[in-house]
Amino acid sequence: MLEFEVFRSKHNATHYVAVLARDRHVNAQGVRESGNLTAFTRIPDDGKVRLAFDPEAAKSAIGEHGFYAFAVTVEKREHFE
Repeated sequence: MLEFEVFRSKHNATHYVAVLARDRHVNAQGVRESGNLTAFTRIPDDGKVRLAFDPEAAKSAIGEHGFYAFAVTVEKREHFE
């Protein structure tokens, strides 16, 4: 099963970049070695859409550009005690 490696921007908490875990091409390596990004999580390519991450969009962008950049903004809307 494929897996995505997701990196988070060190300068903007809403910006993320994903690459395929086994991808050794120059763009994927550049993401991994970037001083502006930090490893965040891994997501399996199991066909499930997750909050703010669509594996089909990721694969399409990676196929075209070598990486998938996306933004996530999460706000607390209500407080429950």
